[in-house]
Amino acid sequence: MDKKHLAFVLALMIIGLNAYSQIFINGHRTVLDSITNNLLCPVKRSAFGVDLRATVTFEQDTTPIIIEGTTVHSGDVYTFESIEANKEWIIDTDEGTRYLTFTYLPVLVLNGNFGMEYSNATLQWLDPNDYDDIPFTARVKWRGGSTNTFKSNKRNFHIKLIDSDGNKAERSFMGLRNDNSWILDAGQIDFFRMRNRVATELWNDLCHKPYYADKEPKALSGVRGKMIEVFVNNRYNGCYAFTEAMDRKELKLKKFNAETGEIHGQLWKGKDLTTITAFNDFMPYDNLQETWYGFETKYPELKDISPLDYSILGNAVLFGDTCSIFDFNSKADNYFDMPVMIDYNILLQVLMGIDNYGKNIYWCCYDRNTDKRLSLAVWDFDVSMGNCWDPKDPHPFIAQPTYDFEFPNGIFEKISSAQSIYWKPSVKRYRELRHGVLDPENLKQRYIDAFNNLNDCGAVEREQQRWSRNSDLSGKPLDIKAELNYICNWIDQRIDFIDNNFFVEPLNGDVNNDKVVDIADLNDLINIILSYGKDGIMANASGDINGDGIVDIADVSSIINIILNIRQQYR
Repeated sequence: MDKKHLAFVLALMIIGLNAYSQIFINGHRTVLDSITNNLLCPVKRSAFGVDLRATVTFEQDTTPIIIEGTTVHSGDVYTFESIEANKEWIIDTDEGTRYLTFTYLPVLVLNGNFGMEYSNATLQWLDPNDYDDIPFTARVKWRGGSTNTFKSNKRNFHIKLIDSDGNKAERSFMGLRNDNSWILDAGQIDFFRMRNRVATELWNDLCHKPYYADKEPKALSGVRGKMIEVFVNNRYNGCYAFTEAMDRKELKLKKFNAETGEIHGQLWKGKDLTTITAFNDFMPYDNLQETWYGFETKYPELKDISPLDYSILGNAVLFGDTCSIFDFNSKADNYFDMPVMIDYNILLQVLMGIDNYGKNIYWCCYDRNTDKRLSLAVWDFDVSMGNCWDPKDPHPFIAQPTYDFEFPNGIFEKISSAQSIYWKPSVKRYRELRHGVLDPENLKQRYIDAFNNLNDCGAVEREQQRWSRNSDLSGKPLDIKAELNYICNWIDQRIDFIDNNFFVEPLNGDVNNDKVVDIADLNDLINIILSYGKDGIMANASGDINGDGIVDIADVSSIINIILNIRQQYR
């Protein structure tokens, strides 16, 4: 099939919709769910809570319809009294009865034959604040890891817009970037549906800019997105986060030279949790392969340049696996963007992101020719805030605020060591954030606002009706308000735990961070000094007992005095 024929067929997929799905309210197209006979129409948020006096038109039929007993011809004005969430208007047509309701969220209509590989599709973007509902053509596929099986129902999608000739076509939606690549995140195993979206926005608000921000001030280490409602093949498919893609463009990495083959910026994703992606093991890599023990090359891709080069990532993994805490203190900032690493470690602890310690992390180098440090970007926080990846037991952690990893991340484990020069800055940074974005009330308000955004336009009820007791959720009921209450309760417990057990300023002299200053700390301090040498090292580490910024023999005298004073108090 040639490109022009393809474009014609795709257009027919839109035109062939049922005639009465093409009813317009003040110029806004309504969309018909072919199973429930419900019509959904996007209108401005300001239309809610008031009467909507609207011109009603039909696209393909001149037969009048009846709205709540009133006959309406195309072009007539009808008043929809007191628009509110879940309120329905009965519309009788000669093809049957429809039930009209309104939303203030954008609506995406997606049609095609979807699977694991990209295939041709059409989409319509219905914006409540605009009347541009021109259909687009796209290449679309299912996306995701464990959520993308043939038994899955509410799918994630990756959309790549194309023009009539099949070339890349870029478009901006809702003030997001102008691009052809877009993600539909279903929140498939999330009983709140929005954990990932809220967590990513939290990260965007708290994280340091990457080390190269002076060159690329618009670089983002977390994708932006908004909640919308989606129809797939004439069936209402629920609420989705419509987001940008995490890629070279989002991170503003320097492009490789296609003419010379010279690599500059690089990007990898931790696709699977392995000892390698957790930086506590090392295996040889093959530059002719797109993957390396759980890492997936995202830029530049093997189709663009061969061989690839894993050396910068590989050296960082080897360092994380083999370095002592003393080597880490002196050399970590040669390998990693440490302010960002500290922020991410804080985020992991607050969210208890048990699926984000090795996998679901993007590692990037801005330009390997000028700076070989790795920074990171976040992805996929569905499993956070007390949620688990198993919908049969989605809430195993509310009474268990810690999680025992089969292999913890070698980098974040060292950052959290009492002997790390990055631990005191981590505690200080947490305490700063704790009085701002990480205040429990502020945290809870993010989830409350996300819930209200969907609930106030009726999308919560529509989502629940569509997916409650689905096999994606192991047959469990979907109660988003109950999940909100669970999250708020969990936040209180989690922050209380972290305040008192994790990001706690160590006692002066508590070198091993066991909450007691005793002879064991003296032994550890001596071992630290022997490891660093007689000149000591500039440090924020807990071994700096006298606070002069150096861990050396003078600190031995200080800790002996502390131990003697403690013993004197208890005589």
